[in-house]
Amino acid sequence: MFRRYFVALLLGVIGLLPVAPAHAIECVFKNPLLPQGQDPSVVYHDGYYYLVQSNAGHLTIAKSDTLTDLGDAEPVTVFTPPPGQPYSYDMWAPELFYHEGEWYIYVAATEAPGNNPTHRMYVLQADSDDPQGTWTVKGKVYDPTTDKWAIDGVVFEYNDQLYMVWSGWPGDRGDFPQNLYIAPMSDPLTLSGERVLLSEPDQPWERSVAAIQEGPQAFIQDDQLSIVYSADASWSTAYKLGLLKLTGENPLDADAWQKVGPVFSGYTNASGSVYGVGHNSNPVPSPDGSESWLVYHTKTVPADGWGDRAIVAQEFSWNPDDVPDFGQPLPLTAAQEIPSGEPCGLIGETETVLAVEAQDIADGVLELTNEFVDTGENWVDTLSSYSVSAWVKLSDTDAPAAIVSQDGGLTSNFVLEYTGETFAVTLFDAFGKAPVHAAGTLQPEAGQWYHLVLVRDVGTGEFALYVNGERQAEGVFTEDWDARGSTIVGAARQSAKRVNLLSGEMKALQIYNGALTDAEISRLYNEGA
Repeated sequence: MFRRYFVALLLGVIGLLPVAPAHAIECVFKNPLLPQGQDPSVVYHDGYYYLVQSNAGHLTIAKSDTLTDLGDAEPVTVFTPPPGQPYSYDMWAPELFYHEGEWYIYVAATEAPGNNPTHRMYVLQADSDDPQGTWTVKGKVYDPTTDKWAIDGVVFEYNDQLYMVWSGWPGDRGDFPQNLYIAPMSDPLTLSGERVLLSEPDQPWERSVAAIQEGPQAFIQDDQLSIVYSADASWSTAYKLGLLKLTGENPLDADAWQKVGPVFSGYTNASGSVYGVGHNSNPVPSPDGSESWLVYHTKTVPADGWGDRAIVAQEFSWNPDDVPDFGQPLPLTAAQEIPSGEPCGLIGETETVLAVEAQDIADGVLELTNEFVDTGENWVDTLSSYSVSAWVKLSDTDAPAAIVSQDGGLTSNFVLEYTGETFAVTLFDAFGKAPVHAAGTLQPEAGQWYHLVLVRDVGTGEFALYVNGERQAEGVFTEDWDARGSTIVGAARQSAKRVNLLSGEMKALQIYNGALTDAEISRLYNEGA
């Protein structure tokens, strides 16, 4: 009978583990954070990133201690609107806001499905200090003298004054133009003045498909306020970012703003293709606060529509005038260094990955007899570079045996394995096919220890197998997919079934975030030997 074991330690304590020397490992990742998502709103608070989304009529919040793992975090449903309310349907672009110890969500909603002209902004307040707990609707956010169509509302504080800025129509009905409006607030629930027209889509780059300004966000650096907004048609490849720079004193004075743009837009060139970048979050810090990151959504195909949007992230800088400089959006195939402060190096070893009872690991050795261990966690971020190291002793060499793998649905994403003849690495695509397989040359003997290392470098697309400190096989696999299933010790997954169960022993299992170098792998082998 198969035995399953579950991780008892949280990833939050893994930072206490030793890491490889900085020179020995390079930690990079690839987008997307979420392969399907839109209008991201991310807040970093007390060491955690929170992402709110509107999903199938519900509001959900995901929580992660790293930005790059935010897509792997399980979203928790925090609000489902009851029927018969003016906010019961079509919840668009929820925005998460933390202010003076309280959590708020601002969301556009309607009274009936498909009734776009009734979209108004509503605010919810968390019932506790846990944003993944319960929430209460506090009502509509509006000024009675200008109760008009409104979406994409965000709230920010500037010079000790709260403001809301949103996208609206000039009249009571009509799709275009969509302008940006601003109003002061007396508190996070209440507008304290009439709306002021902040900006209109009057430039050719804002109206090549449709005259739209939406998705505004406040970027504040050293008292310089900028509003970054999305321009043109969200369903098209023309979607892009523009910017309003406050050059005067009063944010409510339309003449105090300077329009700049486009500041971030798609392209097709030798480095790849980027389509319809837009609707970003507020600035998101790296875990150590030294970097600023832009989280936004992008289309993944050039055809019109909303169903292909993915949420991505890339670092940005600030110009000398304290206005954000986003540079050029990166293709999904581009690798980036992980945000500063995220774990780089050893993130788990035998005791923390397996967390089994003491009698199951004698003297640090895990023994399996046609059995496997389900860690209950996806220890390997398959969109980042990673390395897996372990000492293995096979009980026999007659049958194939999976040593370490990670589930990705019906099949494993990768398998470090014994084929029945030699050690090997196999990478699978998202459809369960195995387009790459790299087998070593050594034919192991039963009852003898071998040191195995799998290295995956998403920056170059390369992967390699090391046996006893020496590289024995390599290949290139440029396709990436986010395998969110459990890391499995002693088995693989094929057609939704467990296969190639291990009979043997294992010790010193180590999982790294990043690609180990040849020198570091040789050191690990020599120390273990």
